[in-house]
Order: sequence, then structure tokens, then C-alpha cells
Amino acid sequence: MPDPRRLLRALRGGVDRAGAALLEGAVRRAAARVSSPSRPPAAPRSLFVLRNNDIGDLLIVTPLFEALGRLFPEARIAAGVGDWSRGALLHNPWVSEVLPVNAPWFNKYAADAGPLGRWAWLRRSPEVREIARRRFDIGIDVLGSAWGSLLLLRAGIPWRMGVRGYAGGDSGVQAAVEFDPSLHVGRAALRCAGLLGATSLPAARPQIFLTSEETNEAERWWTAGDEGARRRRIVISPGGGLASRCWPTESWIELAAGLGRRTDISVLVLTGPREREIAAAVTAACPGARSHAEPPGLRQVFALLARGDLVLCNSSMPLHAAAAFSRRTCALLGPAFPSASLHQAQWGYPSSRTLGREPGVRASLYTPAEALQVIQEEIICSESARE
Repeated sequence: MPDPRRLLRALRGGVDRAGAALLEGAVRRAAARVSSPSRPPAAPRSLFVLRNNDIGDLLIVTPLFEALGRLFPEARIAAGVGDWSRGALLHNPWVSEVLPVNAPWFNKYAADAGPLGRWAWLRRSPEVREIARRRFDIGIDVLGSAWGSLLLLRAGIPWRMGVRGYAGGDSGVQAAVEFDPSLHVGRAALRCAGLLGATSLPAARPQIFLTSEETNEAERWWTAGDEGARRRRIVISPGGGLASRCWPTESWIELAAGLGRRTDISVLVLTGPREREIAAAVTAACPGARSHAEPPGLRQVFALLARGDLVLCNSSMPLHAAAAFSRRTCALLGPAFPSASLHQAQWGYPSSRTLGREPGVRASLYTPAEALQVIQEEIICSESARE
């Protein structure tokens, strides 16, 4: 491996290409030191799928577990995810076990340790040693990065798969999916199963498996606010990871005020534990809206979304969770997204609409008044679908 301090200096100096080249060189040399078969095992005993990214990133690729499970029904399939995502895979019949991979890259939960910290984590983490101890036959880095490839190599996985053309690492794998920015992320993940021989693939729609107790509890919560009549249930989820990816807070507040003038809807404002301030402001702007005194747990969030009719959110986890239950969704984009149509192609679903800028069509974000007009139409559609 190259001197990590040299790599750190290259990255700090803004020479991204130089740093990436050094990192990819480390992957190449690490791969050259291990025995790598030219073909995957025909009947693998175990597979490891790495997805240590954010919760929505995990949800969108969950159909891959079904594809692998159907292709290799006797194999043990393990998911390597951050602790923040474990609840998303609870009761998933296609996942044999969930292993903790709190790796400090490509997520907003683990502290950004920088190159030196990432090297240290790969070398010293007991999580990596545990993966190695399992002796997996096949390892899949769904994101596709140099760091992911180094993890698979460090874990001693003989047949490795990744992505070519995104964040590097393809010099350390024997098979790679070609990165296509116009392809839906869930469908791209399913191509990994295709490279292993799968011909019949599930729909590229997130999979969440709720218990009857979880569903019933959510239904009781919604019913308590209906006051005897089954009103259309609207979830407003104004939170998100990065401010530039989110619709402006003041726009969410104005939109909530507009929805508050309707009496035929029940509104839930749903955010995470770090977003209490925006939750309070949006709830206060919408007469009759409710929110939890304490942010609900991940499984409770899933169940509440499943029992709703329409979800309004940023480009964030609720978009994918709602799609698991085919709930109608409007995703309101922030300034970081240049094209609503491209976002819809990569991250959207048949049940979702994406509202944002579009080259040659509109240069500005949607205003609350424009968004409200679209949402009024979606409320009618969600009512028709429920009936």
C-alpha cells in the first residue's frame, strides 16, 4: 500500500486525481497479492453484500437480496450495513444475517475520518476481522468504491464484485457493473445478480417487511387523529442529510400553512432526532397537524408511511420507504439537483413525482404555491387509489 500520509497530502492539496490514482494503485497492488479465481463459484455457500451507506441507499437496493436468494437458495446471504440501517432489514426473509460495518466513508452517520482514519479502520476494525472470519465466497460492493474493494480484499473474499466508473475500486474486483447515471439505482444493483447468472429479477422497488403488530400500531395512531372520519393522510417529511439537497425550510413552512387550510386531510410531520426545530416550525404552521414528542424509531416510521396516503419529502429516506408500500410521493428537490427528470430516473418510482429544476425548462426551484397546486392533484389521486 502507498504511504497514507502521501495520499492525505494529495487530497488535502486539492489534487483529487492524484489522490484517486494513489488509492486505486493501492487497490491494484492489494488485489495482485491475493489469489483471485477467474470465475465465480457455481454454487457459493455464502455471499456478503456491502452497503454501509445511508438508510435510503440501503432500501433502494433491497431487491438484490431477493435476486441473490432465488439464484442461490442454499447460500447464506449476509448484509454489511451501518448500525443506523439495521432496522431496515429486520424480518427480511432474503437476508440470513446482518453484520455491522460502520465504515467511515460514504454515509452521514460515521464520522468522516479522512484517508488516514479510513486506512486505520480497514486495518484495525474488529468488524473487518469478523467478516474475514466468516470466509465468504462472494463479496459485492453495491456502491462501488476503492474503499469498498479494499474492505473485500482485507476480508479475504476470493470473488469480488463492484462498479466501474463511479468511485473507483474496479481494479480490485473480477466483475463490475458499468456505472450509468441514467439508470435507476435499484436496477443497477440488480445487475450484480445478473452478472452471477440471474435471469428473472424482482421489481426495482424497495422491500420492507413489517409485522402485523407494527402495522396495527401505526393504524391506531392515524385513526386517533381522524376524529371518526377516514380523512386522507398526508406525511410531511422536511428533513434531510445535506441542506443543499433539501427544499428550503421556509418553503416547507409555507407549504404546510397552505395544507392547513384544508379540513379533509390528516397531517403528520415526520422527522429524525436531529431535526426537531424544523419539525416544530412546520407543525406549528399547519393547523391540526401532528408530530411525535419524541422522534419515532425507524420501524415506526416505516409503518406510519405504510398507512399514509401521500408522502411529501426531500430526496431522502421516506421517498424509498414509501415506495416499498407503493404510496404516492412528491419529492421536492433542493438546489444541489440540476434535473428533476434525471433524479426521477435514478431514484424515483412509478408511485413518485419529482419537483425541481430542469435544464431548458425551468431554472428555479418549485415555489410553495406551485408545489401546493401539484400536491392538491396528488391528494385527489391518492384518494382515488385508496377507494
